[in-house]
Amino acid sequence: MKIDLLKIKGQLGRSVNIDYVEDIESIEFKGEEYKVVTPLHVKGTITAQKEGLLAELDMTGSINAVCDRCLDEFVYNLDLKLREYVEESVDEEVDDSFYENFDLTTFVVHFVILSLPMKFLCKEDCKGLCPVCGTNLNHQTCSCKREDIDPRLTVLSKLLQ
Repeated sequence: MKIDLLKIKGQLGRSVNIDYVEDIESIEFKGEEYKVVTPLHVKGTITAQKEGLLAELDMTGSINAVCDRCLDEFVYNLDLKLREYVEESVDEEVDDSFYENFDLTTFVVHFVILSLPMKFLCKEDCKGLCPVCGTNLNHQTCSCKREDIDPRLTVLSKLLQ
């Protein structure tokens, strides 16, 4: 969505109210494409400051993600609060077209990407996969024998025999 911020440029304290739904199909992050399940609802204000703009936005929505421990697909809910200051460039004159056609979609998508976790977990206590047989330990147990011995200490175990 492009919005016209030219009407508040240079008018300290004036603001534009934002309330719209960003209907994008997917978000690409770390080489993965995350399908948007619930469109991003963006609500807030953009206020003219001394030498830039202050964006205060609340965003909600959800995306499909894959758990990094158990590889199950799940819905990851987004509930984000953005408070970002966009400073005018001091070195060069900013063209009015920047304010006239401010691309809010790109701004919102970049913020969502920056807010995504490094590792997605379907739940906080996800048990993951069995390292021996690959069974998803959240759904069933397995009878694999696992010895969690540090390979550097295997020589010491021979002393006990």
